Amino acid sequence: MERFSLDPEIKLSSVAIKVKDLDKMENFYRHIIGLDLINEENDMALMGLGQEKKKLLGLVYSPEADENLNQGTGLNHMAFVFPEREQLGSFIHHLFELNYPIDGESDHGYCEAIYITDPEGNRIAFVWDKPQEKWPVADGKIHGVTKPLDLRKVTKNYSETYQHIPKDTKVGYVHLSVANLDESYDFYTNLLGFTLKDNDFSNMHYLSLNQYHHHIALDSWTPSSYAPSVQDDELGVDHVTFSVPNYDSLVALRNHLTAHDADLYFNKGKQIIGINDPNGIQLWFRVFPK
Repeated sequence: MERFSLDPEIKLSSVAIKVKDLDKMENFYRHIIGLDLINEENDMALMGLGQEKKKLLGLVYSPEADENLNQGTGLNHMAFVFPEREQLGSFIHHLFELNYPIDGESDHGYCEAIYITDPEGNRIAFVWDKPQEKWPVADGKIHGVTKPLDLRKVTKNYSETYQHIPKDTKVGYVHLSVANLDESYDFYTNLLGFTLKDNDFSNMHYLSLNQYHHHIALDSWTPSSYAPSVQDDELGVDHVTFSVPNYDSLVALRNHLTAHDADLYFNKGKQIIGINDPNGIQLWFRVFPK
């Protein structure tokens, strides 16, 4: 049987996280990260690139959520990808000026990244992708590394003071911690049609929609004693949204999922499919108005 593949034009669009203090989190993402508030309704703030109305992040107000309920399964970190290395340098310099802590920095071979944590414990990577021809690829697989990144070199040639998240910034990937790596891998590859892009690590996988290094990372680093799925009343990831290029592509995905008896939500009018992964993480596939 021919393996199902997602439309390569489907793109990772945005991530939504549940937050306890909406004002505090909105202020952080506006003034530290430089996102615009695009819209706020139904206890959810939509943030991103205001001029383009491009949504990158949703903050779902969840005042009763428990940050200590399940610290294993769910979002390990999300990544914002800057178009230019100088923009990453400007952002790092911005964090230095604010004395905002940087948790880590790495050269992964295919990208350079720094990691910070927001006020409610969500980890965020800020990434510059190296030119694709320089990625460490063999037999179609990414051979990533973790080497120290010299922040002084990255900030040396920053071009301007950081004031706003750069135009064309995108959500590059989401890194998820899962309860059962094999089950999650089967869901994302065999059911949804993602492609394995790593060199087969034993406790994590990189999965891609196309030729990108990865859109989804899965790891099983957390102890098995943690809850097997994300709970409704805990902070952290709420849903991940993918942009589908057209209705025909959406219907093809729906037909494939239905043929495999997947439990899904489909709304023809809103042109959206919703499905939960094995960890209780909601995935939305949506055709956005042009």
